[in-house]
Amino acid sequence: MSASADPQATIATTEVRGTRAERADALHDLSIAHVELGHLDVAARFARRGLRLCGEARFHLTLAWIDLDRGRRGQSLRHLDLATPHLRGRELARARCLRGLHLCGSAEPRLAIAELTSVIRELRRYGDERWLANALVGRGIARCSATKLTEAEADFAAAQTVLQAIGEPGRAAMCLHNRGFVAMLTGDLPLALRRYEDAAKAGLDSTSRPEALVDRAEALLAAGLTTEARRLLTPALELLRRCNRHVPELAVLSARCALRDGDPAPALRSKRTDVEFMLAAGELDAVAAHRFRGPVQTRALGWLAQARRSDRRGALAACRAGLRLLDEHRAMLTGDWPRRELTGHALGLARTAREVLHWAEQHRAIPPSPLPPPNAELARTLTALRRTRALGGPVEALERDVRRLALATRPRETKETVAVPDLPLVSFVFHKGHMRAVTVVDGRARLRAIPEPAELVRTARLALRAGRAVATDLLPEADEVIVVPDGVLHDMPWAAFRPKVHVLPRLSCWHPPGGAAERVWISGPTLTHTEVPALQREHGGRIVGSTVEGALAAFEGAGIAHIAAHGHVHPDNPLFSYLELGDGPLYGYDIARLELPPEIVVLSACESGLARAFLDAGTRAVIASVLPVPDARVSAAMAEVHRLVGHPAQAAKAVAHLGFSCYGTGTRVAACRAAANEVPVHNA
Repeated sequence: MSASADPQATIATTEVRGTRAERADALHDLSIAHVELGHLDVAARFARRGLRLCGEARFHLTLAWIDLDRGRRGQSLRHLDLATPHLRGRELARARCLRGLHLCGSAEPRLAIAELTSVIRELRRYGDERWLANALVGRGIARCSATKLTEAEADFAAAQTVLQAIGEPGRAAMCLHNRGFVAMLTGDLPLALRRYEDAAKAGLDSTSRPEALVDRAEALLAAGLTTEARRLLTPALELLRRCNRHVPELAVLSARCALRDGDPAPALRSKRTDVEFMLAAGELDAVAAHRFRGPVQTRALGWLAQARRSDRRGALAACRAGLRLLDEHRAMLTGDWPRRELTGHALGLARTAREVLHWAEQHRAIPPSPLPPPNAELARTLTALRRTRALGGPVEALERDVRRLALATRPRETKETVAVPDLPLVSFVFHKGHMRAVTVVDGRARLRAIPEPAELVRTARLALRAGRAVATDLLPEADEVIVVPDGVLHDMPWAAFRPKVHVLPRLSCWHPPGGAAERVWISGPTLTHTEVPALQREHGGRIVGSTVEGALAAFEGAGIAHIAAHGHVHPDNPLFSYLELGDGPLYGYDIARLELPPEIVVLSACESGLARAFLDAGTRAVIASVLPVPDARVSAAMAEVHRLVGHPAQAAKAVAHLGFSCYGTGTRVAACRAAANEVPVHNA
């Protein structure tokens, strides 16, 4: 096989005519060009025509390459056996390279490494740059199998340099993609995602190399981006089918998508050709076998598959085993996959109040969108997103970049101690379309179903707007209650009910009060009225300029942060919800960058959806409304809030008629038992 720098041009300009030798050369060139474009059936037809025409060994060599690419190892080796006796010098070195590539798929990668190392020396001696690159790539693959990842990276980088030098940018991009695969194996998911994207931008043709789509889908799944992974797997399946290629990992990745969606055996599609893409029930056994080998997340996936094929007792044991595995390797993992799938499956099997509460807290232990540590690239991308939104430009690609950077970056290590509150507790759990509530009072727990929770929220909000008393049987009779809402109940105006309510996203967000510290005041643009100057004169502190970076700097270590700004709730990702400041949106992703967030945050304007972001960043309490707040009533309401702000739950209670609630720890004094892993309860 010789080089074909521009396969499209070769196909457009080459005609099979002239002497027998000229026709053979033309057929060989056309065959190679179609190989480069991934048209393996067409390439094989031209090679077979050439073989019939002259019987030359080079056509056997080409067919050996094509069959190896298709996964037809036996046929490829037969063509090699027929070609080798007639080859000398450079062509013989190429045949040896193909045999080395065959060995890459063997159980002993050291054989492939040894053979290809010998071949690389020969190809360098002959100056056969293109086949040298082939051999380097093959040795890199073998070294990946042998977990010699530093050496594999060096081979792929060397092959990339060679291919760039001989004018083959598409294949050089494939080498860059392979370097992303090495990064994936080392656990550096951000680098893997970046290299995959850079390879696509550099000209990697996924239509001829659909395996690249499979690799990218695996990385996206590891980052928790299931929808994006599915978008790549669907065209990958079709392209592989067209090329007559088989990639075993495709079935496993499809299984991972289906398992993540909670469906271990989805119905087969109407077209028979789509069956291989779907996870048949029998494939659960194959996936479960991975729980004892492979990368950590693949082994955890195996435990998830084992759970889905087991009885209740075995399934809970498998979920615990998968979680133990992930906990042991937490430092090297990114994203929350498949932790949430394991906890979610166990939650579906929980029967008693104690089990439901335990697995619900396990399920909530990882935020839906992991919060990243300080990251310069993420900060730059957020700035670009702000500017683009301000100019009215398209933001989808930048939002995708922000999400990728956040999900692909290991979250900050946090020491999250569950300080179990010595107050009545109601934990709501929405799972598989059903809402349940665990109520814990005086150490005894009761589990009950909550029918039509959306109607309960609608009724409460209507009553609040109409100025009527809001009643409910969702909460126990007590002066103070902790509520952990779920699903639509996040929109409930909790402070409007009789007890003082502390709303937590999870029990581990209960933090004892800190010492007194500075107040900071921020006003956004386009407000018809702002209460900030009067409040600052009464309570002190400093007014901060309305810029994102200025606000973030002021938040660091603040005691109380008051923000008067219009808010916008993102329907799909709460970290893209934002408050409007003078130079653009303050996103939840910006709040995640805080090292020392304010102890208490007051959001005086309309709903922003950012209470959860502040709590996940470490804020003790957020006072915010789930309803639009009339401008004429803001000043009086906020004066009352700041009079009582040392006791956030009581402060929210004073303005509950405007839809305000206290999210987080709203008590003045830390009323908690000693730290524990779960709430001590007895089933009622």
